[in-house]
Amino acid sequence: MKFVSVLMLFGLLLCQAWADTNQYDFIIQETPYTRLCSSKNILTVNGQFPGPTIYARKGDTVIVNVQNQGDYNITLHWHGLRQPRNPWSDGPEYITQCPIQPGTNFTYNLLFSEEEGTIWWHAHSDWDRATVHGAIIIHPQENSSFPFPTPYKEIPIILGEWWKSNVSQILADALRTGGAPNISDAFTINGQPGDLYPCSSSSTFTAQVEYNQTYLLRIINAAVNNEIFFAVAGHALTVVGTDASYTKPYSTDFIMITPGQTFDALLLTNATNGSLFYMAASSYGSASRVPYDTTTTTAILQYNTSLINSTDTPILPTLPKFNDTTSATDFVAGLRSLASDVDVPQAVDQRMTIAVSVNLLTCEPGKTCGGANGDRFAASLNNLSFVTPTTDVLEAYYKNISFVYGTGFPADPPAKFNYTGEDLPGYLLFPRRATEVRVVEYNTSLEIVFQGTNVLAAENHPMHIHGYSFYVVGRGFGNFDEEKDPLSYNLVDPPIENTVGVPKSGWAAIRFRATNPGVWFIHCHVDAHTSWGMDTVIIVKNGEGSNEGMFAGFLLLFGLLVWQAWGDPIQQYDFNIQETFYTRLCQTKKILTVNGQFPGPTLIVQKGDTILVNVHNQADYNITIHWHGLVQPRNPWSDGPAYITQCPIQPGASFTYQLIFSEEEGTIWWHAHIDWDRATVHGAIIIHPQSNATFPFPTPQEEIPIILGEWWKGNVSQVIADALRTGGAPNISDAYTINGEPGDLYPCSQPNTFIANVEYSKTYLLRVINAALNNELFFAIANHPLTVVAKDASYLKPFSTDFIMIAPGQTIDVLLVANNTNGGQYYMAAHNYASAEGVPNDTTTTTAILQYNFGNLNLSPVFPSSTLPNHTDNAAATEFVSRLRSLGTTEHPVNVPQTIGQRLLIAVAVNLLTCEPGRTCSGPNDDRFAASLNNQSFVLPSIDVLDAYYKNISGVYRTGFPAEPPLIFNFTGENLPGYLLFPRRATEVRVVEYNTSVEIVFQGTTLLAAENHPLHLHGFSFYVVGRGFGNFDEEKDPLNYNLVDPPYENTVGVPRSGWVALRFWARNPGVWFMHCHLDQHTSWGMETVLIVKNGTGPDEQLLPPPSDMPPC
Repeated sequence: MKFVSVLMLFGLLLCQAWADTNQYDFIIQETPYTRLCSSKNILTVNGQFPGPTIYARKGDTVIVNVQNQGDYNITLHWHGLRQPRNPWSDGPEYITQCPIQPGTNFTYNLLFSEEEGTIWWHAHSDWDRATVHGAIIIHPQENSSFPFPTPYKEIPIILGEWWKSNVSQILADALRTGGAPNISDAFTINGQPGDLYPCSSSSTFTAQVEYNQTYLLRIINAAVNNEIFFAVAGHALTVVGTDASYTKPYSTDFIMITPGQTFDALLLTNATNGSLFYMAASSYGSASRVPYDTTTTTAILQYNTSLINSTDTPILPTLPKFNDTTSATDFVAGLRSLASDVDVPQAVDQRMTIAVSVNLLTCEPGKTCGGANGDRFAASLNNLSFVTPTTDVLEAYYKNISFVYGTGFPADPPAKFNYTGEDLPGYLLFPRRATEVRVVEYNTSLEIVFQGTNVLAAENHPMHIHGYSFYVVGRGFGNFDEEKDPLSYNLVDPPIENTVGVPKSGWAAIRFRATNPGVWFIHCHVDAHTSWGMDTVIIVKNGEGSNEGMFAGFLLLFGLLVWQAWGDPIQQYDFNIQETFYTRLCQTKKILTVNGQFPGPTLIVQKGDTILVNVHNQADYNITIHWHGLVQPRNPWSDGPAYITQCPIQPGASFTYQLIFSEEEGTIWWHAHIDWDRATVHGAIIIHPQSNATFPFPTPQEEIPIILGEWWKGNVSQVIADALRTGGAPNISDAYTINGEPGDLYPCSQPNTFIANVEYSKTYLLRVINAALNNELFFAIANHPLTVVAKDASYLKPFSTDFIMIAPGQTIDVLLVANNTNGGQYYMAAHNYASAEGVPNDTTTTTAILQYNFGNLNLSPVFPSSTLPNHTDNAAATEFVSRLRSLGTTEHPVNVPQTIGQRLLIAVAVNLLTCEPGRTCSGPNDDRFAASLNNQSFVLPSIDVLDAYYKNISGVYRTGFPAEPPLIFNFTGENLPGYLLFPRRATEVRVVEYNTSVEIVFQGTTLLAAENHPLHLHGFSFYVVGRGFGNFDEEKDPLNYNLVDPPYENTVGVPRSGWVALRFWARNPGVWFMHCHLDQHTSWGMETVLIVKNGTGPDEQLLPPPSDMPPC
């Protein structure tokens, strides 16, 4: 505890050295509120709507501790706060952070720098900001003053929207149907609709004022979807600031304020014609034929005078008409910066033109959607409709995690057209959906021209950039003319804003210097448009100076510093199992996915972390998830195999897996572990070194997950169901895939081929995973050797190779140097290693593209013809595997058992079962295919083995799995007697004492078919001490074991007509599955269970079961 206290004190001392530090506690909770004659629960902070006001001075630091006691995920954004070098506390969900889940906490560190005036905070998850928002008031520093006479008082005016219904449901319904969300039922001022709405007059907000005093109104538009006109009857307003930047004062009868913007306006209480005056606000509806909430909200400006009569009616101001574009344009034109030292970039290093459009997406087959023409509403920037990832972009950028986002956001619209013309061609309606960002060098002077379009609907769009304020140097109507329009830019005193309105059928130009490194969200602040995809991300790279780099996340926040004293904080992920339409090979079908993604989300951790994964089964199938290669010390409850360590998660149910990372470092993966659902339900797990450690090789420029898989045109569940029903072999796959895409060599596949973009001379870490169901694979990259550095999350002595051979379940980490001087494009390619003769195989080839940022990209990619081995090249497969050696350093030691407490010899065989009487089965000799270990073909029980073991339930399994084959024969001989083909079917397990040194020799056989078998042991990694061909000789073969630096694996290939020997210490108590990772063999019974008993010490005992274990 002393260590923690010192860290916190030091953190505060650091801040106190230059500015004040204040702390706030924000408790997210549901609170009943009544508006418009009805009550409902709304999400609030501390029970308040609007939420608490944060007060600061320019240059302060504020700590906000957020405790989520609501039922929804939440993040908070500090709108208009630059947050220098600190995107970690910016807040947009899945852009700079994963959400704060119910029951968890997070501490935001708010760094105030150049801001002075009014900004605000709000939720940045879904539409939660409708009620979760509040003001941030930034006063001048102690030795400074306002640039206008000090006001008598300050009055925050927060404009908002109110729905009678649940706002989260309104958005969910709109996204489900594809239609437009329901418009609001009222506008509000400081949370109250006002006198003009039913059941509202008694609680109308009233501002008490004294005669002949000046008040500073801090006006915030917190409305979700509406630009707003605001005025005060009988009183002019003097605008003195916008978006926390002072403006040249100017007088106006009204303001037009877009969602996200703030205005500071002085009001002089000098009225002599009454004492009650309405403040009023109503929408500015810029779009034609678009539904708007056309009601008016009011508050009351009340003079403190004895002349007030209770029957007096406040005077209502004259507001512009809701579609008065002229008034809106005139108001905005009056904004000018106050500062005499305006620092507008006079020259531009990089110019971007971003076309802003409302679009459509084609409705899913068989559905009718609620958008225009029966399609789905969408929105885009430069024809890209942004797809929010499930790993936040900031973490992916900071940790060099690939497969989360692409860097291809274009600097100009991909197709130039008459943006503001009428009757535009229909093809412009349909954008590309992607997670593309724009990367900018530090200190670049940047100009962005937001070009409005008339695609579907012409309207104003308030565009907000996180992490920056910018100069609005120009705006106009029609199409931007890059030759003429810059001539009329205001480069002398343009307003400094963080949210700019792009005029209907027009454009707005902004300039700023990219001097804030980090990951920053750009989006329309009309939330309907953000939900539809009118967003992107700008990544500003680090500069070279000590103060020009992004902060390290774990060094920045006091909360994280505290947690680091005990270990890394527990991350949480939500996995929603759902059926999703995917199109491959010219056909569309529903597949089972996690969060709609194929492959599924990547989990990113550090060695030693613990994470929680909440699995919600929203599909029609039972499901379990296995964390392949994770030892899970003492925790088989979260290992995942169905009916071995848990009963399945049934449709509509949930279960939380606790993932305990211990010795693993490198790449493992997760996948479904029931039937064949893992064909599409799988993803990578990347385990980085601990914070105080590094890779045992030079840090790569970037990491690129490469997930190899298989694709069937038919329903995969039906493929295995048909095979088990008929007794025949299952249909082979129709394609292989790389990161979910078949690649150029398959029909209808070329546009979506996975592309890895690389830069010359950079080193890349490829994290290769074989997620295929039934095929070992060769993998190579044309004209690029690979350096193997790890396997199954354990480091190896590096060696160079032209290809790898990887079995299902295995992972291999390889370094690739992009050193081809010609640039251009090169195929990554994978096809099967077919070890068995006479067995049908998918012999197609999947490809992805390695693409340099120079060279002739119009030429066809080079294919690795000379380096990708032939399908049946046993010698190549054997030679590759023989080169694997553990790294064996002080940081990564080897601990091979030198003596053995128990040896098992396990014969691995493909078999037959006699067909049922009266039936004809589809296996050889009209029998059924089967498979076995030591002549035992495993029968899955209906109660999971772990539960039966823990609760001493009899009749579920027996402990008679033999230590050697019941019958010794010439395992690899030819023409073996037919009776050997038929195994015994049973649920037999093997029980091992704690801390036993175990050797297992897997002996391949030639029964029915000789082939490689990738054997996987849950709960353990093991040393592969030997392998060979023929029958294992227990006298001679151990003499050749490698007991110095054998590879440390969790899935080992048993060579065709050969054997492999492995050793490990049985120090992980629990119930652990052992099976072939060719899923057709597992389906046929090539599996058993290893039960490791508890030891005597307190850390040698099986953990108790969690309370939410799924029932059978």
